[in-house]
Amino acid sequence: MILLLAMFTGCDILEGDADVTADSKETLRELSVQGKVLSEGANDFTFELLQKLAETTPDESFFASPLSISMAFGMVLNGTDGDTYLEMRDFFGQDGLTNEEINIAFRDLIGLLTNLDPQVRMEIANSIWYRKGFEVIQEFLETNEEYFEAEIEDLDFGDRAAVDIINGWINDKTNGLIEEMIDEIGPDVVMFLINAIYFKADWSIQFDPDDTRDEPFLTGSGESANVPMMRVRDAFGYHENSEWQVVDLPNGEGDFSFTAFLPADRNDLSGFAGSVTRQEFDLITSQLEEDTVNVYMPRFEIDFDYEDIMDNLEEMGLTLPFSTSGADFSRINPNKDLFISDVMHRAVIMVDEEGSEAAAVTQSCSRANMRVRCNDRSLCYANGFALNLTIIQLWI
Repeated sequence: MILLLAMFTGCDILEGDADVTADSKETLRELSVQGKVLSEGANDFTFELLQKLAETTPDESFFASPLSISMAFGMVLNGTDGDTYLEMRDFFGQDGLTNEEINIAFRDLIGLLTNLDPQVRMEIANSIWYRKGFEVIQEFLETNEEYFEAEIEDLDFGDRAAVDIINGWINDKTNGLIEEMIDEIGPDVVMFLINAIYFKADWSIQFDPDDTRDEPFLTGSGESANVPMMRVRDAFGYHENSEWQVVDLPNGEGDFSFTAFLPADRNDLSGFAGSVTRQEFDLITSQLEEDTVNVYMPRFEIDFDYEDIMDNLEEMGLTLPFSTSGADFSRINPNKDLFISDVMHRAVIMVDEEGSEAAAVTQSCSRANMRVRCNDRSLCYANGFALNLTIIQLWI
C-alpha cells in the first residue's frame, strides 16, 4: 500500500469567499481558472514525488504530504525573484499564473479544506519566524499573513527560548503528536517558514472492531507476520483490471475519501508506485462504480521523517532556491544573499478501528513496505488520522 497524502486530488476550489456551507457546496463544482492550474500542477507534483519516494526508499513504508510541501514553498515563493521565482513557480506547476493568482488560489484552498465537511477535522496552520534585528521587507510578511494566514514573529535566535517557542507552536498545531522538530538554531539561520496539516475523520461506513482478528501479513521483505486485520463488507466505489484493484472509501459526509490501490503483482509494490501517473490515476478513478466488496487492512501506523527531501527535490529539478550563489530572495531582503539551507518534512498516520486521537501518540512504527494478502475482490479499509509538517530554513 502506498500512502501519499494528496489533498489537492479531487478537490474543488472556491473563487473569492471560501466559507463553505451546505447550501454553497454545489458551487464547489466550478473551479476558478487559477484554482484549476494550481490543482493540476499540485497533482502532477504529487505523483512525481511518489515516483521519487518509491525510487529512493524501496525498502521502507513512506507517508508524505505534497500539499504541505507545496504550501510551505508557496509562502517562500513570495520572497523570491528572477530565475528563482520562475523555477519554483514552474516546478510546482503554477506557470501561467501571476504571483497574486497563486496566493488567491492557496487562500481559497485553505478556506475550502478547513470548512468543507463538518464531520472531518482538517486544520492547516502556517507560520514565519525570523531573527530579531534581521530586516524583512514588510510586504513579504503581510502577503503571507493575508493569503496563508501565517502567524509571524521575530525572535532572539541566540536565546534557547526561541527553540522552545517554535517547538511549542509545532506541538500545539500538531495536537501534541510532534513535540519537537528543532534542536538548535545556528548562527546563520535567519528565518523558518512552517506549514502544519492535521486531518482526522471517521469513515462514512463504519465497521465493527470485534471483527478484527490476527491474520498473516506479508511484509516488504517477504516475511509473514500475524497482525490485527480489520475488515468490512459493504458497497463502495470499486474498479479492477489486470493490473490492480481500486476502492474509494468515503470519510464524513463524503467530501473527503481514501482511495486505495492494490497491485495485482504483490511482489513489485515499488515498481507500481514508481510507474503510476496522475493521468493514469484520474482514468482509473473515473471508472469507479458502486459494488459490494470485502475490504481488509492491517491496523498500522507510520511516522515518516523525510530526511532526503531536499536532495530529492533537487534531483527532480528544483535547484536555485538551495544555491548559495544563485538563489534570489531579494523580496525578503535585497541586501543579503539568502538561500534555503534545509527542508524538513515529517508525516504521521495511524489507522485503526476507532480512529481516535488518543490512540495515536506513538511515533515509532514498522518501516516495512505494506503488502496486504487478500482474496479476490478484497481491498484495504481503515480509519484514522494524518499529520504533516514541513519546515523551510533560510540562511545567509
